[in-house]
Amino acid sequence: MRPTTRRSFLGGAAAGAAALVALRDPFAFAQGGVPAARGGTFAQGVACGQPSTNGITLWSRVDGLERESRVQFEVSPDRDFRNVIHRQDALVSPENGYTALQRIDDPRVLKPGEQYFYRALTCDTNSSVGRFRTARPADSRETVRIGFFSCQDWEAGFYTAHAGLAREDLDFVVCLGDYIYERSFYQGPRVDPIGEVETLAQYRQKYALYHSDPALVDVRQQFPIMAIWDDHEVEDNYAADKPGGATMKRDIPYPQRQENAYRAFFEHMPRIRVPQDQNRIYGNVSLGGTAEVFLLDQRQYRTDQPCNPDDSGFRDNEECPTNEKLYAEAATLLGAEQTTWLRDGLKRSGSTWKVIGNQLMIMALDVGTPGLPINDDQWDGYGFNRGELLSFVEREGIKDVTFLTGDIHTFFTGQVAPSGRTIDPDGPSPALGDNGRYSEVPVATEFVGGSITSRGLGDASPAEGGIGPTAQAFETALLAENPHITYVDGERGGYGVLEAKPDELRVRYRTPLTTQARTSEIVTSAEFRVAAGTTDIEISAVTSGTSRP
Repeated sequence: MRPTTRRSFLGGAAAGAAALVALRDPFAFAQGGVPAARGGTFAQGVACGQPSTNGITLWSRVDGLERESRVQFEVSPDRDFRNVIHRQDALVSPENGYTALQRIDDPRVLKPGEQYFYRALTCDTNSSVGRFRTARPADSRETVRIGFFSCQDWEAGFYTAHAGLAREDLDFVVCLGDYIYERSFYQGPRVDPIGEVETLAQYRQKYALYHSDPALVDVRQQFPIMAIWDDHEVEDNYAADKPGGATMKRDIPYPQRQENAYRAFFEHMPRIRVPQDQNRIYGNVSLGGTAEVFLLDQRQYRTDQPCNPDDSGFRDNEECPTNEKLYAEAATLLGAEQTTWLRDGLKRSGSTWKVIGNQLMIMALDVGTPGLPINDDQWDGYGFNRGELLSFVEREGIKDVTFLTGDIHTFFTGQVAPSGRTIDPDGPSPALGDNGRYSEVPVATEFVGGSITSRGLGDASPAEGGIGPTAQAFETALLAENPHITYVDGERGGYGVLEAKPDELRVRYRTPLTTQARTSEIVTSAEFRVAAGTTDIEISAVTSGTSRP
């Protein structure tokens, strides 16, 4: 069958509509009976993801259709599409929520490290225009720039940070989790009219709500985006097939809710599902010889939180007066198969910087008592899995590993050791630490992004998901109890920009002046540098938050 062209797509559909013969739509007949889409709008814009040297995945959604139809994607090196180099059809239907998804993998069409523009179209209208840059070849030593963000609760604030993120000079953007929130958690300047979601239709409505914000749509159109889920895409603090504890009411069984949530996630993200593992999100993206990104899944394969029977935000000290349960060999955050995949990938990687997209903080976070972590929903609850993974990095001599992290609504920067913590030689030894099982020598660095809207640790009360009052004293206390942490800002939110070069890594934290009103001003609150071959973190600038002297 001949490939469909723009002319045949539009002309064939128009001819079919006007034909007065029994075969009313020859174009539809030629395409297996599925007509070209008529009417409809592209209210959610377009998006792309999964970049490779010769490939990209394109996405859009058509509103206003009532039957299965075909839409078409166009790709061009020119923003005005003077020279269209690729056209490809995609089916939309009630079954897939009228979302269009198409993968291009063709060295005759896409060249490494080049910029392209794309759009979707029906017989009547075009979508807005998106752009992407393909990945650089494996031997490239060019600088790679990655934006990262997380925790974009709709009600908590406006997407002022997204507007700044869309203006950055980036190759790639990663959402590190909590792309949507399944129910209301914060009072803010916006109202979520949908409320708690459980059915597929409700999850689809939630994504449509989030995608009604033009700043988020703009981010998706400016750069390839890869999103990995955390818990709120399904249910707060869930663990594999075990529900969380924050649901206000349950109208359908949890397994059905989880299936609905996963399906809606894949419908609204520019990524192709793996046929043999439909719900797999972990994988790697090579961006050339300078950086390779490893994206994790820290919900689907984990065991239950060990010291948190009611799935609250904090550890239950009565349930776990010591750390014994946190180092149980049976407890895992990644699962055996994903852990093996990550270890093998880190060892095999030929890129200078191994960047791990990590939903949950891997550095220990002790509050109140040195060596006694407060949150066992993150890596602190899975000390054996963390210790064995990072001991492997240490043993194999794998250099230049850095974690980009979301979840905790607070900016942190620091060093990562197999034990989760490094010990201040001039300070007290943790009485409830990791009992000497794992090394306290740092083998990686971690950059934790503040939430893009959700309330931070330092600007919320415990009832609202925080652990203390807003103040420098709060941040200073965290630094005193956690010598492996270099910087903390619990008051401001925003996003991060990582710049990887062959000889150094630079990270900037970018924050809006407020999320409670629409504003376009974005400032750099802190900037850091890590020289290749080390885990030493140099602080270049700090305008908010607290850093170690």
